Amino acid sequence: MTKAQYLSWLDEVVGPTESVFHLVPEDKLDWKLTETSFTIGQLLKHMPVSLEFFAKVMNHEPLPVRTMREIMIANRYQPSATVDEAVMGMRWATSKFKEVVSALPEDTFQNDELDTPQKGRVPYWRYCAFAIEHHIHHLMELHLNLKVLGIRVNTKTLYAG
Repeated sequence: MTKAQYLSWLDEVVGPTESVFHLVPEDKLDWKLTETSFTIGQLLKHMPVSLEFFAKVMNHEPLPVRTMREIMIANRYQPSATVDEAVMGMRWATSKFKEVVSALPEDTFQNDELDTPQKGRVPYWRYCAFAIEHHIHHLMELHLNLKVLGIRVNTKTLYAG
């Protein structure tokens, strides 16, 4: 997969996120599927913050957490976001992530490795794929929460592209 193909895939996966965010009723931000689940508001905050985190790792920026254990503990205390905050955060984080990926030389994207807190030392392309996998996981988690609440989320919403 070339970097251009990856960025196209990223757009396809992240594209429907905003429309799904807009389906969240403001009075359900504190609702969660199980006692140990994220609240919906925490999911809204976590998704853009995670994409920003992936960008920081690839850009070799200082990280607020450096180990998988620290990440998991921080996730437990993830703050909440409103729908509008999540939409703005997602737009900003997506832009930052795409900027970092776009700045990578094709050869670096294809062949070089980086040290990551989540996966250890992995190729850049694999870490980028992991970012998409992570996003899909939480988008589907949000989708399930909305379905349980009786909110219709259809394939047109998820696959508008």
